[in-house]
Amino acid sequence: MRISAGFATLALCVSAQFCLAAEISVKAGSDNSITKAIEAANAGDTLVLAPGVYTERIRLDKKITIRGEKGAILDGATPLKAEWSATEGLEKVFVAEAKNRPEGLLVDGKFVAEIRFDRAQAGGDWNWKTLFAKGTPLSGFAQIRAVWMHHPKEKRIYLRLENGISPETAALSIVKPSQPLIEIAAEGVVVEGLTLRGGKEALRLGEGAKDCIVRRCTITSYEDTGIAITGGASNCTVEECDITRGAFEDWCATREKRRENYEIWRIHKDVGKYDRVGIDLVYAGVNNRILRNHLDRTFDGICIGDSGAESLDKPLPDPNHGRGTEIAFNVIENTRDSGIELGVGCIDVNVHHNTLRHTHGGFRFKLPRIGPVFIHHNRLLDGTPFNFWFSMDSSPAEGYVYHNTIEGGDDAALVYSSFNKQRDFATPKWQFLNNLALNVRDGFFHQNKNTPPPDFTEKNNVTTDDAKVAIDAGLDLSTYLKGKPLPGCEAGYFKDSAPDAGADER
Repeated sequence: MRISAGFATLALCVSAQFCLAAEISVKAGSDNSITKAIEAANAGDTLVLAPGVYTERIRLDKKITIRGEKGAILDGATPLKAEWSATEGLEKVFVAEAKNRPEGLLVDGKFVAEIRFDRAQAGGDWNWKTLFAKGTPLSGFAQIRAVWMHHPKEKRIYLRLENGISPETAALSIVKPSQPLIEIAAEGVVVEGLTLRGGKEALRLGEGAKDCIVRRCTITSYEDTGIAITGGASNCTVEECDITRGAFEDWCATREKRRENYEIWRIHKDVGKYDRVGIDLVYAGVNNRILRNHLDRTFDGICIGDSGAESLDKPLPDPNHGRGTEIAFNVIENTRDSGIELGVGCIDVNVHHNTLRHTHGGFRFKLPRIGPVFIHHNRLLDGTPFNFWFSMDSSPAEGYVYHNTIEGGDDAALVYSSFNKQRDFATPKWQFLNNLALNVRDGFFHQNKNTPPPDFTEKNNVTTDDAKVAIDAGLDLSTYLKGKPLPGCEAGYFKDSAPDAGADER
């Protein structure tokens, strides 16, 4: 049954026990058109959003499907109308009155790097006045092309745009509310085919979300998180989405520009708003799946973790957070920080067949506690600088890293780099098996200063400049896990006398 009348009562019941689901057409242009359609819809109905721009935030608290036709866009930004004036003592910097700090500021639809007043008070190159006057010390305004800051005492916005142009000539917009553009809080919700832009958080699978699907959505800009899975959301799938942070910055990662690109990391981590994650699982429930997504020019790519549990001195809130998560067949590239971060309990987490290209952190382990976690058949290409990277603190988890290919890159395939100076760094239950480090500058393992010798298990890893050396060089893993196969290594998984090292069986 298809109904195009907008948002009347739309389900047709043919008996007390049976109800036909409706397909409801929604058009842009009227106030809260999606919200009104959701309120009128019955469980099982489908809302079809016609092409156009929808400027509303929606909450899905019933089992419905929202499908966007090509060109259906949810936009959370509003035009910024302000009177700008030049700033005395800061050339090319303009100010405007602003009682409250916006959640984000955009120029031409892209987020400008924010400086936090309270975090940029130290002297030197990273003081807020110096940054507005000169840009970052190595690249000026070549990498970070514009900056803004809300001054809480003066109640003003400071803004310097590319080439010092006046804000009066630029297309500026801001994000005011902190709510996500889409919040899912029910079982069986499906969201597909939508474009989301200009939100602090684009989409959240939160408390009450179960057996939900987000597929083939495009997120072109977000200030904090692209897709958040939190509040115990379980058995949810995020698949075939295209996510970029939409930053007004040069996100091209190359070895030649590595130090300058590192300044993009610093302006956010040292004086800005910290991390921005493409797909973030924090306080997530069980058995979520992150499949076949493309993430490009995000800050972090895909993360399971909790910043409050990145030291063994801090308790793990719930070991089941993120249990059974599968992260597979994703392409993650040009990140300014980690490609994939793994932390918290990391129980029965399976990360496989992903491609990480030009990632600053590659796979970063931020204290997985329990495991087992299985990381296999991934390809890491031209990591700048890290590939597999243990940081923050020791990891007591049971972890298996096998049949991965690490090709190129600015460091070793595996690096220890502990931030916790209170104890020796250790990963005693981690095993690295049948990995191929191909044309990697510093070999398989590099030990940073002040870290103890490695205590992980290492078998049949191949470091070479010639891929032929990897043929039949692996260990049979079909019975490795107490007589059972490691995931992806079931009986018959290799064709010759032994498996090849690396992600590909030649």
